Amino acid sequence: MRSVVLYGDSMLARFTKPRIDALEKRLDRATVHNCAAGGWTSDDCARRASVTARLRPDVLVLSLGMNDCAPWKLVPQDRFEANVRTVLEHFEGSRIVGFLPPPVVEQERPGLGTRTNEVLDRYRDSLRDLVGASACLETGDLLCGTPDGTLEPDGVHLTSVSYDALTPFLAELVNAAIAGSDGTSVTNMGGDVLSASSSPA
Repeated sequence: MRSVVLYGDSMLARFTKPRIDALEKRLDRATVHNCAAGGWTSDDCARRASVTARLRPDVLVLSLGMNDCAPWKLVPQDRFEANVRTVLEHFEGSRIVGFLPPPVVEQERPGLGTRTNEVLDRYRDSLRDLVGASACLETGDLLCGTPDGTLEPDGVHLTSVSYDALTPFLAELVNAAIAGSDGTSVTNMGGDVLSASSSPA
C-alpha cells in the first residue's frame, strides 16, 4: 500500500474524511494522511518538515502561498522560496505534487490590509517553479480562472463543489507520481471542470 501526505495550509486542511475517502477511491492502492493545518505559512511547514517527513510518503501533496502572501502574515518571497526548498529537501525521497492556490476575491480586512491576486500570483509562481509545472494542480485554471461561485463567502476557501471538481484531477497527478511518471499537465485538458463531461472518468 502506497502512502500520500497532504501538507500545507487550509487548501488541504479542508480535505476532511469524506474528501479523503473520495480521493483514496481514485488512487492506486494508496492511503492518504492529512498533515495540513488552516492558517499555516511556509514558516510553519519548514519548521515541522523534519518530523513530518519521517512518514516517508511515496507522494507529498504541498499547498502553500495563500497565507504567506497575506499582509497580516506576510512571509517575504525569498524566505517563502527558501522554506519550500527546506520542505522539499526533507521529503527528498518522495515525489511532489503541488496544489496551487486559486485566485481570491480581494477583500480588505480592517486594520490588516488586503490579500491581492497580484501578490498571490508571485507566490503561486514560486511554488510552481520549485515543484515543477507538470506536477502542479492549477486550481485557478481548472475552476475557470475566476473565483465567482468557486469560493466560500470569505473569498479565499474553496467550496465543496470546487473540491468535488478538483479531486479527480488531483488523483490523476498523484497516481502519475505513484507510477513514477512525469505526470500530465491537467491545465491543458480544456473545458469547465464543473461540468461532468470534462472530469476524468
